[in-house]
Amino acid sequence: MNHPTEKEYEAHVGGAGSTEEVEEDALTDEELEFLKQFPSWKKDAEERIRKLYAIADSIDKSHQKATKTNVVSKSASVVSGIMSLMGLALAPVTAGGSLMFTAAGAGLGVVAGVTNIVTNVKENSRNKRALAQANQIMPSSEEDLEYVGGKKMAYVTATGEVVYKCGRAWETLGMNARALKLSKTHPHLTSAAKKLITSGQVSAQSNRQVQKAFEGTALAISKGALIANGVLTSFFLAQDIHSLYEDLKDLKAGTPTELAKELRERAEVLDRVLSEHTRRYKSLKKVRARVWKGERVCVCVCVCVCVCVRSNVSHHMAYGSPRGLS
Repeated sequence: MNHPTEKEYEAHVGGAGSTEEVEEDALTDEELEFLKQFPSWKKDAEERIRKLYAIADSIDKSHQKATKTNVVSKSASVVSGIMSLMGLALAPVTAGGSLMFTAAGAGLGVVAGVTNIVTNVKENSRNKRALAQANQIMPSSEEDLEYVGGKKMAYVTATGEVVYKCGRAWETLGMNARALKLSKTHPHLTSAAKKLITSGQVSAQSNRQVQKAFEGTALAISKGALIANGVLTSFFLAQDIHSLYEDLKDLKAGTPTELAKELRERAEVLDRVLSEHTRRYKSLKKVRARVWKGERVCVCVCVCVCVCVRSNVSHHMAYGSPRGLS
């Protein structure tokens, strides 16, 4: 984002220009106007700086809170992935254990996904409000406040993808629950499913029955497909672990967000302008004090001269003209 330049801020103060010491013992109308306007402008600028820093701190605090929540949800996602892997691994050994681990992993994944959505939406909503406040504080900026660091902020971050994953997880949960019930009531189907996974040699009729009863579960796929699903699940698990590691590192470092850094940079620009104007204000006040002091001296001299002249005139009228001047 392009920052408002210091010249844009200077437009708020009449006669704001060079901060060099004024050497002439005189003040222009522009300088007098600057002296008049500066105190109120300074108060307004200090308030703006304070608010910008406060908004930035609030954004970082909110981000830290959201990161903590994400750490919890991503930890749950990692556990969900591990349970799913265990479900696949147990498929050739125990149908009940495989289905239970798979169903539990899917349920935990739903909780993690929903938590992630809610956390991101809440944080982005707070960022929107913060941007609106910053826009009111910095009315001179023409930059679109939805852009931070040259990149547009995504206020709905991958919501569609997460919703899709949650839907699939609920579907998986339902299929595994149904398959678990059938495995208890039809043990011969469980035996056929184990043979399908280990050797792949079952009758066509048994194969159809297994596919119908355990559709969408680890019990209804071949050994090769089971290995492929395990590799894919491991890949997603590695992604979740990496994402969790990044959040933990970010949480420990307390890294400020891009938006908070942007607002602090704006505040620093305004603070520098305020410092320059303050120096100029003090310089002009010194010049004005010298001018006023000179004016008072002139007035005193004039008064003294007038008093002396008046005294001499009175003396002359009372005693006549001095000798040699009559």
